Amino acid sequence: MKRNGSDKENEHNTRSPNFGLNATEKTRRDGGCSWLVCLAGFLIQSIVGAQGNISGIIFAGLLDKYNDNSRSQTAWVTAIAVGVSEIFGMIPAILGNHFGFANVIMLGGVICAVGMFTSSFAPNIYVLYLTYVGTLALTPFVAHLLQSVGLARTFQILAGIQLVIVCSGFMIRLVPPPSKSDQLHSESERKSGFDWTIFKNKGYMTFVVALCLFMPAYLVHVHLVRLAKDSGVDSIKAALLVSFAAFGSVTVRPFFGKLMDMRYVNRLTAMQITLLLLSVSSTLVPIATNYEWLATYAFFSGFLEGCFVISLPLTVQDLVEENQQALALGSLFCFRSLPKTAGPSIAGWIYDVTHSYDIAFFSAGAVTLLSTCLMFLVPFFQDRSLSKRKEIPRLLRNPELYQKEIIAAKETCL
Repeated sequence: MKRNGSDKENEHNTRSPNFGLNATEKTRRDGGCSWLVCLAGFLIQSIVGAQGNISGIIFAGLLDKYNDNSRSQTAWVTAIAVGVSEIFGMIPAILGNHFGFANVIMLGGVICAVGMFTSSFAPNIYVLYLTYVGTLALTPFVAHLLQSVGLARTFQILAGIQLVIVCSGFMIRLVPPPSKSDQLHSESERKSGFDWTIFKNKGYMTFVVALCLFMPAYLVHVHLVRLAKDSGVDSIKAALLVSFAAFGSVTVRPFFGKLMDMRYVNRLTAMQITLLLLSVSSTLVPIATNYEWLATYAFFSGFLEGCFVISLPLTVQDLVEENQQALALGSLFCFRSLPKTAGPSIAGWIYDVTHSYDIAFFSAGAVTLLSTCLMFLVPFFQDRSLSKRKEIPRLLRNPELYQKEIIAAKETCL
């Protein structure tokens, strides 16, 4: 039976490994639902990412209000918030598989809003440890709020912003349900439960250890603003350093993501280069004696952080089976939460003892370099058969590449 032109336009080469070479499947027009999910994801990532970026501004505000506490004690507020959000990384993955990720997103938004709102009534720093749980646009906004309405009212306004996450989760729920075959596949995955075999994957576990070694160095967003203020920079200009870092991160992500999709790019090596450059930049912070150099470092570190954030899930994807990816990422976040939580407070303790951030940034550069070197062991422990199994579906999804591989193999044999 002859197909009309519109039917041909709705067909594409399947991206599912369950189909043979050149197999096609008809795609349904989703009426823009994919863009709705993309918008919701953008809003969620903007708010969640900004929460980490503004931690340095919040840290400076906490020091001004609770000035009887040391910097190491004050740094625990934002550090615990980051650590707790990651230590439970496996739980959202499991809940999402059972109840749907849109529902989990909405629940997370409510919890964040409640935590932020109750933080506005905290009488001391220790209560904030329990209650305190966003990027480019929020940085000057939060800095202005702290100066104009104070810390408590700033927390209340941020609590309202957290409710955008709930609305974003509801937007995702509006998307039509998947096809029957996709539902059956999803149900089979949900019944599988927790897959403990990922912890037997030596390549993945070596990568986890290397990342945990790097995490204490993840302190730039917490202490950079205070470092600038200690150097005589006014509060608004100091807060703009976070905007420079966020701008660098946002700028590089689309291009670096495209680079990581290229066939001949080794994702693990790209991450190692990123961490090596982060190591060098961290050790140079003590010689940044003026605001211009601090701004340059902020942009460059944000640029490299954007590369790191993009390469992390893609590297994990190369190390585990496809049905283990969500759990592997959640487990990685859980493992790295403790060293990541301790890092900012260790840096604060170093400042309390030495009255300088120099040793803190030198140490950050050193542990980042050690983490980079440890990653050289990952390929030695990586499951070779896993790499081959991942290569076959990739070739099946791209007939032209498959034909090129056959021609290259024949030429090698001849």
